[in-house]
Amino acid sequence: MNKEDILERSREENRNGDEFEKAKKETALNNSYFVAAFCLFSLAITCYLGITTGNIIILSKQFNLADILWSIFFLTSAVEYSTKFVYLKQKKHLFLALFWICSLVICLISIARS
Repeated sequence: MNKEDILERSREENRNGDEFEKAKKETALNNSYFVAAFCLFSLAITCYLGITTGNIIILSKQFNLADILWSIFFLTSAVEYSTKFVYLKQKKHLFLALFWICSLVICLISIARS
């Protein structure tokens, strides 16, 4: 192989981006998700402990802020582990997804009753 063939092959392999760049982007996305989930979880905990209180009005109906925050947290966790199960096919992700889905359903039932 000559130099031109090697360069052409390298360009073809890196057409969709360098693997190192893809890994950095994935790490950045994971870090941003972790920070957002941590903030949401922290705010939900402060609501649970009574440090923060409030209501949210959706379609002229009031909902407790803590209930909404917990449901969003449970939903994001359920989506995360469901997606991991679909792509990685690991049973631990299936069990975690089912746990978060059950938690979300319980939270939604609690919201509906209030």
